[in-house]
Amino acid sequence: PDKNWEDIALPMTDPSEGLISFQEALRERKVAVQPCDLDKDLSVHMDQPTPGTIRLTYCRIVGGEVRALVMFVRAEPIDGLPCFQVGYAVPEAHRNQGLATSTLQSAIAELVHGMKRNGVTKFCVEAVVGTGNLPSLRVAEKVLTHDRTEATDEFSGEPATQFVGVFPA
Repeated sequence: PDKNWEDIALPMTDPSEGLISFQEALRERKVAVQPCDLDKDLSVHMDQPTPGTIRLTYCRIVGGEVRALVMFVRAEPIDGLPCFQVGYAVPEAHRNQGLATSTLQSAIAELVHGMKRNGVTKFCVEAVVGTGNLPSLRVAEKVLTHDRTEATDEFSGEPATQFVGVFPA
């Protein structure tokens, strides 16, 4: 029988999968990165995974290995402000070293810098984190905002926590 795909819950998006895919694409030279303006240890790659969807991928690369990755995807505005949904990941071997926090902080500073160049004075960054992902919850609270909203992930139906930080450009 035909399935109604709208009724099938997908798992929550896992940025670690994006990190693995990005690492493979980098190794195979399918993507190119540029050095960032403010943090010289950070690189950026911009693409459009679907027409009209802008994605910025910031990463720390050491010896060809991605040590931390932050992805911003343009989303619907929040309270009239431009908004980016964010995901971040660190390979298991490099966790518990503050890399997610420092890379997210630097990536947001780079985003603020770029938005300012384009005349944008304020924007939002939204993270939707699974309630069981304690390390990612701590990162979002440190970097984005202490304010959190309990939510349900729209794709998986799993319990989640939403963080929306507002950043001046």
